[in-house]
Amino acid sequence: EHFGWSFVLSSFLPKAEILESADVDPEAEDWVAVDGAYWREPEGPGSSYKFRENHPVVHVSHRDAAEYCKWMGKRLPGEWEWEAAARAGHFGPKNRTLFPWGEEGTVEVAKQYANLWGNGAFPWENHAEDGWRGTSPVKTFPPNAYGFYDMTGNVWEWMRGGKHKARIVRGGSYVDSLDGSFNHAATLGARATMHGTTGTGNVGFRCAKPPKRKVEHDFVYHDEETQGQLAIEDEYGNTKQIPRRDTNEYVTVEEDEDDDEFSNDLNEKSDDEPEYVEMTRRQDETRKKKRVVKQRTRLSNEL
Repeated sequence: EHFGWSFVLSSFLPKAEILESADVDPEAEDWVAVDGAYWREPEGPGSSYKFRENHPVVHVSHRDAAEYCKWMGKRLPGEWEWEAAARAGHFGPKNRTLFPWGEEGTVEVAKQYANLWGNGAFPWENHAEDGWRGTSPVKTFPPNAYGFYDMTGNVWEWMRGGKHKARIVRGGSYVDSLDGSFNHAATLGARATMHGTTGTGNVGFRCAKPPKRKVEHDFVYHDEETQGQLAIEDEYGNTKQIPRRDTNEYVTVEEDEDDDEFSNDLNEKSDDEPEYVEMTRRQDETRKKKRVVKQRTRLSNEL
């Protein structure tokens, strides 16, 4: 919307005359820059998204997608997340598959599971073996074992991460082939990069929201003489400086009986021992532990 144009597949143009004057993508000449094309008018002025409300939204840039996800309280999925969702437990090496439905790479089988181009010559012959020439409604094809739809085909999906000039998309789209003879091979590993400002008729996105992470705690030793007295914080944020025995915010560790012999040996001062040997822990002294949030040991690099 900001630039006022977006890429439309040449065979989807409303008027053939547009091909004579419009610019094309130098790396993909079948995609034409159409003035006025955006998500409400996917093929340009005069077209409409009406009757396609259940189709994936297209003509959105990476920033458009990320801002929408943020507005919804979610975010774009990372590549690791997307890969795990797409493969649905088939990570290999024994059960890894090329496609969501298995290893069979024929149009007769694929048309039951994904929206791809088919046997026709790209970009002018689409026989719609799967029932669709362009995008298809979400949930048209069966989900994978994890319940996710359209992880292969229909539209490419923006991923979280990457650089502005090389944002990542995954999944393939309706213009891709099974064997990669034209465009990309629509396998579970299909991956491409494009400029973050790119808007086109075969790129969309999905939102992701991670489950609430379980907070893990650990106990560490706490020296009240140097680190201050332990305090209990209640649900309202109030602190109590004297710990209560009936809480689990701290535990006390009694000195081991085996330490008595060691302590007695230290207390038996010899003539040639220095003075600081007398500074030993009393037998009746206890060490306290405080409960702290356990730090995560693995952080995602998909920023």
